[in-house]
Amino acid sequence: MNSNLQQEQLAQAKQLLSTNQIAEAKSLLQVLANQGNSIAHFELANILLIQNTDHSTPDATPANQGKNALPVKATEKRQFFENPPDEDIQRGMHHLRQAEQLGYPPAVYRLAYTSLTETAEALNWNTLAERMAFCCRAGHPNALCDAAVYFGRYGNPEQQRASTDMLELAALNGSIVAMALLGERLASGRLCKADPARANSILALSRDWNMPVREPDLQYGFTAPEPSRAPAIGTHTEFDFSDLQQVEYLTDGQILHSANQLLAFNNALSREECLYIQCLGAPNLEPSIVVDENGKSQLSAERSSHDFYFLPEFEQVYLNLLQRKMAHAAKLPLANSEQLTMLRYLPGQEFRLHRDNLPPNHFIALENGGSGQRLRTVIAYLQAPDSGGTTNFPLLSLELRPEQGQIVCFDNLLSDGKPCATSLHAGTPVKQGVKWICTLWMRQETHRAL
Repeated sequence: MNSNLQQEQLAQAKQLLSTNQIAEAKSLLQVLANQGNSIAHFELANILLIQNTDHSTPDATPANQGKNALPVKATEKRQFFENPPDEDIQRGMHHLRQAEQLGYPPAVYRLAYTSLTETAEALNWNTLAERMAFCCRAGHPNALCDAAVYFGRYGNPEQQRASTDMLELAALNGSIVAMALLGERLASGRLCKADPARANSILALSRDWNMPVREPDLQYGFTAPEPSRAPAIGTHTEFDFSDLQQVEYLTDGQILHSANQLLAFNNALSREECLYIQCLGAPNLEPSIVVDENGKSQLSAERSSHDFYFLPEFEQVYLNLLQRKMAHAAKLPLANSEQLTMLRYLPGQEFRLHRDNLPPNHFIALENGGSGQRLRTVIAYLQAPDSGGTTNFPLLSLELRPEQGQIVCFDNLLSDGKPCATSLHAGTPVKQGVKWICTLWMRQETHRAL
């Protein structure tokens, strides 16, 4: 088929999707996919894999919706993400693999980060490395941003020097996260020559996107945010991801209390890794909700933070590697986790005393074929406030002061499956500064299908 006609039909399909005419869009995309159009395969995968309330069946049950679907409506915030039906996942992954064979970088990238959950796509570290290198050479902005953060921490001197150019190219190709990280590097001179005037311009743009970067230093003025030269990257050495697995490794944690197996892992995340996670979710923060004893999700004075849930379509390769590190702290596979949650607490905000156990109608018990209750909680401290914002365990007479880069893990259930009373905890009010954390709630068995 004429390529111009295919472009017109793709545009028509996307217009249909924008007006929620899903069936018509799918039919048109399927015709294009049958003709070997990689973008059509990718769009079909998105329709199947990205949860959309207009696709859902009001009376859905676990039998027809997959292992961990709940017989309750998801909230508009989609806090309790329901896996798509198994058949949709299989078909969606098939379309992604078809698009990968046709050389479409966004499909290759999604397969790369989905494999890190090890459910819908098998994880092979060599394949992951090849996929990341392909995406970087193709200029995929998220892959380049991931590569920059990875090589910035774990790379050899040549890769570390190249990592700032990777941020440059990622930003030029549309990554606002890379733009924010680049501004921070130029301001501090980390892995590059400091350029405070240019940093000021980039930081100002980043703050317009609600990125939690430093304020511009006005004494240096402003200059053009664009680079003075085109980034020169792309050699085999610079995109060598053969040691990517090292990101998930953790040294042994410090036991803070045995009653709820409270462990602390210091310096688990670097400053740039923390900022990377913050920037991924910051533009989408919304007021936090709580689930009451009846299973109803609502705003509450108990929890006055803002949060963001990283649904599968918002994930990235390096983010999922860091999630695997958090899961490693819990000694459980990432597939047992709920979606990563990021929270921000401004002065005066808090999360009052609570336990992380879910009410009965928000999980499916193991004996009913579900993933069970929240077994463990893993918290990563992304930014510590100047004062306040401690994590308080009153029944243990223990109060933890947030430390940037620290990971903390504790049990919510006893060995017999009953609630762990000493898991009662609170995020005390922030007094000065801002507190950022991200949390993984780990279920008893496999929970995530993507």
